[in-house]
Amino acid sequence: MNKEATGGCACGAIRYRCRDRPIVELICHCRDCQRASGGASAAVLLIASDRVIFEGADQAFHAVTTASGNRLSRGFCPACGSPVSARWEGDSIYSKLQALYAGSLDDPSTFSPTVEDWVSRAYPWHTFHPDTLKFGERPTPQAVRDRIVAYFAARQPSSG
Repeated sequence: MNKEATGGCACGAIRYRCRDRPIVELICHCRDCQRASGGASAAVLLIASDRVIFEGADQAFHAVTTASGNRLSRGFCPACGSPVSARWEGDSIYSKLQALYAGSLDDPSTFSPTVEDWVSRAYPWHTFHPDTLKFGERPTPQAVRDRIVAYFAARQPSSG
């Protein structure tokens, strides 16, 4: 994905722009993502929350407890129902992230996943991306969490 990306909902009431590259791009096969996306999986980009600017209508949110036990609020357009984003609740490293659905990008062809998680819950008829690291359930810390931690550590002002 280019350094800046734009997207929004199907009716155009919600728009966003990203001022940074995604930290992680992944495909999640958990049952919650299947339901939220209406498909076999959810393709998402994880971006620092302060690097995403939303414009237009406010999103409506539905909070769920995920298979991993985390609270996640999924954002969608109240007018057209399109899924747009998701955010984690609490004060973990994940709460500093904004997840954007790849389908909400103006140019979804820029999505380039490196990880697939919860493949143990994938439908038997679903094929996997050939170039991703695959995890039966949650990814190892090195696949996702360590990338997020390193990203935020690199953004800290150097102490002199």
